Amino acid sequence: MVGGIITIFLCGQMVIASYSALPAWDGWNEVWVVADGHNPFSLHWLWRQNNEHRPAIPKLLLNVDLFLFRANQKFLLTSVFAIQVVELILLSWSMRVLGDWRGALWRSGTGLAAFCLFCPSQQENLVWGFQVCFVLPGLFATVSFAGLLLYWCRSRQNGAGEARKFLLLSILAALCATWSLASGNLLWMLLLAFAVFLKLPRIAVLSLAASGLASTLLYFRHYGSPHQSPAPLASLNMPMDLVRYVALYFGGSWVHYVGLTAEVIGIAGICIALFVVLHTKSYIRRLQAFCLQLVLIISFCVATAGITAVARLNFGLAQAFQPRYQTVALLFWCSLALLLLQHLRATHLWRYGYIAGQICLLAVLARAASLAREPIREAREHAFMLNVAASSLLTGVYEKTQLEQSFPNMDAVLPYASYMRQHRLSIFSGKLPSLIGEPLASAFRVVSSDKCTGGVESLTPISDLGTRGTRISGWAWDYTHGHPPSNVIAVSNGIIAGLAAVGGWRPDLRTTSPSIKSSYVGYTGYVREVHNSAAVQIYAIIEDSPGAACLLATTRLTQD
Repeated sequence: MVGGIITIFLCGQMVIASYSALPAWDGWNEVWVVADGHNPFSLHWLWRQNNEHRPAIPKLLLNVDLFLFRANQKFLLTSVFAIQVVELILLSWSMRVLGDWRGALWRSGTGLAAFCLFCPSQQENLVWGFQVCFVLPGLFATVSFAGLLLYWCRSRQNGAGEARKFLLLSILAALCATWSLASGNLLWMLLLAFAVFLKLPRIAVLSLAASGLASTLLYFRHYGSPHQSPAPLASLNMPMDLVRYVALYFGGSWVHYVGLTAEVIGIAGICIALFVVLHTKSYIRRLQAFCLQLVLIISFCVATAGITAVARLNFGLAQAFQPRYQTVALLFWCSLALLLLQHLRATHLWRYGYIAGQICLLAVLARAASLAREPIREAREHAFMLNVAASSLLTGVYEKTQLEQSFPNMDAVLPYASYMRQHRLSIFSGKLPSLIGEPLASAFRVVSSDKCTGGVESLTPISDLGTRGTRISGWAWDYTHGHPPSNVIAVSNGIIAGLAAVGGWRPDLRTTSPSIKSSYVGYTGYVREVHNSAAVQIYAIIEDSPGAACLLATTRLTQD
């Protein structure tokens, strides 16, 4: 339980430290739709494909972020975190109500679920706002399965009439999963199969069949295969590669490199899952609803990995290691471990088996702690690169390669960036856009240079996309508060002419300077074109409110 709580805390810290208001990749959708004059609440837009998906519910969340929070990504990131919290509460509730877990067993199961749901290895889904679509299917699937099993249990006790609301809940949750990501379509097959196995009333089976058929037909109406995805038959002709892809998909939870170890771990997990799934009839006979819920979740995760392999195999086996897939993989391992705990509970050697299980869980936590630094660093580096791209947009010094960190074709996106500037959206909604061109004295009070340290390490002329300026890089540290400054600005003739993002990974400086307590002290940004003879002062912003600037260095720019 303590390990799970610590994981949640570290995840929250990672999300805050990796924050960027600039959209990344598909996250630009929320700006495109209104900038092009479309109605973002129209059924046409909500049902419009995004790759293989019809993410109507995530698009509604994007709309809320756009209209109520000026597309600053904070609502979306909070939604991702809240969805995982709700999933944790639901699994913990299922342990008590459906599984009758109590005491140390319930605490261990809840801690394990917390660890898996907030593990940093899935960092892409936790720190990118648009990735809310990747965490929704798991929650809706768990709700749908719980609803079906509650219908089964209550209909046995009180009759099908009183339990009908749980069947409706199951169907509605499956619809929501379908409208979140393509994997949601898999739920209908699982729900229908289990309805037959559980010998539910005919009306329930027919309701699930009719709802699934209608949902699937609607989903594939006017459906078009994305150009980057191979034809399914092309992937099915390579069965061994599909198996290896799925193995890496799950094995990636344990190692950070593509190789035989990951494949062996993944295959072992799938084999264990197959073993427990084959016990489904015994779970039904013993009325073990929680075990059946875990079997359904495991089946959903394996099926999701399978269709992902079919759709993405053309990108290579290494693509299975994408952090966004870890949300599904970790839910798989969580469900498998909980099911094994339930099996231990049923043995006459429960006390000794439980102790052994606890030791194994502690070993997993220790292993995760040793690996956590890498995904956290990747998340923070990605945010830093986005914030540098934001500095490029804010200063008007467009460096093409940097802007492509946000979207691969920035020539097409720049008009939408202008729309964001005009309507004060995203990175243009805060204080930073108003700084460029303002006198330093009116924006900040200058404090003693003894309160900070740092320097300028590189100056690179930029002349991309019809703009001119200088890319500036270096490092900075705030002595007063004991952490990196919030931003760095460049001043020429008393006027703020440049802006730099702070957060670049510089472990070398921490090694050589014991007073520096963080490795994320690098900064990179852009300075508008200034007269060659003008001196440029570089200041660290060490207090945002009230604003305080500390002189780091003075330099001269060469922009020829």
